Amino acid sequence: MFALLTQDPARTPGHIENPAPPLAVDTYGQLPKLASTFDHVDGLFYFTYIVCIFFFVVIVGVIAVSVVLYRRKTWDQPALSNVTHNTPLEVVWTVIPLIIVMVMFAWGFKGSLDMTNVPEAASRNLYKATAKQWNWTFTYPNGQQSFGEVWVEVDKPVAFATESTDVLHAFYLPQMRVKRDVIPGRSQVVWFEPKEVGDYHLFCAEYCGNDHSKMYAQLHVVSAEEFAKKPWDKWDDSTPAAAAKSGESLYKQLCASCHSVNGIPGVGPSWKGLFTKNADGTFTGRQREVLVGGQKQTITVDDAYIIESIKTPMAKIVAEEPYNRGGMSAFDNIEDRKIAGLIQYMKSLAEAK
Repeated sequence: MFALLTQDPARTPGHIENPAPPLAVDTYGQLPKLASTFDHVDGLFYFTYIVCIFFFVVIVGVIAVSVVLYRRKTWDQPALSNVTHNTPLEVVWTVIPLIIVMVMFAWGFKGSLDMTNVPEAASRNLYKATAKQWNWTFTYPNGQQSFGEVWVEVDKPVAFATESTDVLHAFYLPQMRVKRDVIPGRSQVVWFEPKEVGDYHLFCAEYCGNDHSKMYAQLHVVSAEEFAKKPWDKWDDSTPAAAAKSGESLYKQLCASCHSVNGIPGVGPSWKGLFTKNADGTFTGRQREVLVGGQKQTITVDDAYIIESIKTPMAKIVAEEPYNRGGMSAFDNIEDRKIAGLIQYMKSLAEAK
């Protein structure tokens, strides 16, 4: 439940146009409605919950009765018993909890194996989920990509091979009842079979840095007919205004966690003021000091610089504090038309001279 406490989609700035409804738990504090085949997670949860309540009541009850019945009534009252231990009783309260804990372990271990041993049907529908501070990139079986949102077919088993390009993350879908650590340098696979059409929350459930709370994504479970339309591949760049609109959507999915558009400092430099709009409708880039091989240079922001900054961000590091430490991840897999849309969106933020 850690992710639910640290990530609130309603307050995540701009990542998703229409985030899924807020998560809600039932009377017993259970996760939201189950939407996959992993119902054993719920069974183990309720079993553990009942065991904890039972022993809490028993232990507190024994303590309360003992306090009342066996309290010292006068200062010189002798001890009611000099017995220091009871071997049969100690065996009972050791063996019974051990059996219960082993049941929990076996139940949970089997569930973990079920989630990580990918069946053939899911292996034929293999996605890749790439985590980096602080966003998600999803690669579909056909090689196409989406950012911050991913679409899958209902009633069709799906597997995700997870990878991290920087630090430890976690792939957590509460309503699918799956969670898998995303470990740098290691590919780990998790699978599930979505059973209900809808939009579902996808969280990073491991603290991964200052903006961990912004690392929110969304899973869309759709019908086969809707999936065939490739809803993740909608990109309109028919006009400069349409390209800017598409670029704004991608900015919200991919860039908003680090770069503001209103001048407020963030993890990375703000995009405000990168360009100025001339009277003839053209754009002039601002002057910027950068570090190239540790040496300071002054460059003019243009399309080539932005493309280089996206694909190889360490080539020219902004010299201004605190950005001169670098640290931006490379996004070398974004299609050129989408980078062009991002640039068009940057230019749409320009103020006229």
